[in-house]
Amino acid sequence: MPTSIDLHSCLNAISDVVTNRPRPLREFDQIYMKMADMLLQAEHVGRYFDGRDVVFIGDGDAIGLSLVHLHKLQLLPRGPKSLVVLDFDERVVLSVAEFARQFDISDVISAQLYNVADPLPEQHWQRFTGFYTNPPFGASNGGRSVEAFLRRAFEAAAEGAIGCLVLADHDGHAWTHDVLHSTQKLVLDNGYMIRELLPHFHTYHLDDAPDLTSCSVVVQLRRFVKTHYRSQPLEAAMLKDFYGGHSPLRVKYVKDLTSGGKRASRDHELMPFSEALAP
Repeated sequence: MPTSIDLHSCLNAISDVVTNRPRPLREFDQIYMKMADMLLQAEHVGRYFDGRDVVFIGDGDAIGLSLVHLHKLQLLPRGPKSLVVLDFDERVVLSVAEFARQFDISDVISAQLYNVADPLPEQHWQRFTGFYTNPPFGASNGGRSVEAFLRRAFEAAAEGAIGCLVLADHDGHAWTHDVLHSTQKLVLDNGYMIRELLPHFHTYHLDDAPDLTSCSVVVQLRRFVKTHYRSQPLEAAMLKDFYGGHSPLRVKYVKDLTSGGKRASRDHELMPFSEALAP
């Protein structure tokens, strides 16, 4: 991190974002990054996303808010031109909107309700020059959950796009390296090159595996092909063990019962796909 950054002011600003985050729901692998690591990550991706239109495919950690907030306060010298958060948790969506309103950054950041099991909304097809995702780590499904989020990120990517992936990475957990290997192959097969990999870069508030770390992988699109919209729902096999063993992707949205996103909602209910499709 550049020495010119005011660490004290940055951490105070990050604490505003942390206070605003909804309570994590462990059943959906919402495992939040620790505050100092959030600052490091925001500075890291800010350099790559500087001046770009960026989409976050999920953002329970609130790295997107952190980045835009710190850049607006001129605590980080680089940041995106615009940032859209797509998340299936309405608590996240509404908390982004309320925070953006309160801190006058609504012209830069917005959030929309979206589940990766559904086709990417057509208005986002090949639109963004940057993307970010920190998906469920895929310990029980061979990385299929990572692939699902990456599929949507690739569909949203425009020519020259740069992306950042956060993936589990720990020498004591062999599965993390299996998923990391398969994800790197997926990235290369889809026309991207790996620009940077920072191993063991983040830590988490995780009771059952407090030592688990993750890496930050930066990729860049080399072969862009302009195509007509063709996003499709995820296949049934992709939904199995999505959030861990015997925990498939069944819930379309987490609904915010507070209805308004005034700070982080403490009340929620789960909406399965069958109800979401009802008239």
